[in-house]
Amino acid sequence: NIKAIVESIGHVMDDIVKVNIQLANIADLDAVNAVYTKYFPGYLPARTVIGVSELPAGALVQIDAVMSNAESTPPQA
Repeated sequence: NIKAIVESIGHVMDDIVKVNIQLANIADLDAVNAVYTKYFPGYLPARTVIGVSELPAGALVQIDAVMSNAESTPPQA
């Protein structure tokens, strides 16, 4: 879903700078890592992964991402 949202606003996955992942079963981390590298083949954004006791709607994984569009004007000194 994140990839579809990012692309729907004219950006690419490389614009993601930070990802937070919550896992209902931390033992699933190897499987998550395998999928994660497919979505970020050349650049891995910063990431936090935590194990949780429960996620909404019985989900096994929940992911949110922070994206930078790098289109702002830097401050002038």
